[in-house]
Amino acid sequence: MSPTRPSRRRGNEGADPEDRAFAANVLGTLALTLADRTGEGTRRAARHGAHAPAALVSLLWYPDRPIRFLAARLRISHPGAVQLSERLADEGLARRMPGADGRTKLLSLTAAGERAARSVLAERASVLDRALAALDDEAVAAITEGACAMLVALTDDLLTSEHMCRMCDEHACPDDRCPVERAHPGPPHRRGPGYGVQVRRPAQKARNGG
Repeated sequence: MSPTRPSRRRGNEGADPEDRAFAANVLGTLALTLADRTGEGTRRAARHGAHAPAALVSLLWYPDRPIRFLAARLRISHPGAVQLSERLADEGLARRMPGADGRTKLLSLTAAGERAARSVLAERASVLDRALAALDDEAVAAITEGACAMLVALTDDLLTSEHMCRMCDEHACPDDRCPVERAHPGPPHRRGPGYGVQVRRPAQKARNGG
């Protein structure tokens, strides 16, 4: 009989429970720290706390949407979304316009709102870039692969996917690369102007003078 080859490990088979517990704890601490740091900066940029930063970013990519769309994306009640839109409008960051049926209110950003939304994205990026600066290119590739796999595992349905991506820079994560989009593609009527945008990727550096 020919000798059998040892099987490769798959998933968490044979993994050390203590190592996985340590990894889970480190990941949780990192996630909380990133959320705390980005939350502080994005609230300053939005000039409001709570759901305002995510509302501005969502309306940047998805203008002229009804209030119910914002409520679903942010997972807040419809009355809460109405109050949020009113606060943004009072600050000159958003406008509410009647829809085609005369009853529905459509939301879009003013010029000031667009600037605030881009400031929110810049504050978020500064924290994430600082964290990634601690890694070399090989480590960045590895953590990207792992993060993508975890995002796919956590994407339960379309509404979950939209909520997960409520603070995303859609120009940095076009749909052909987005793990959440691949897990649950958005139907055409729910896509925004950032959907499908291709970003120019730098050419790979030559190795060993090649």
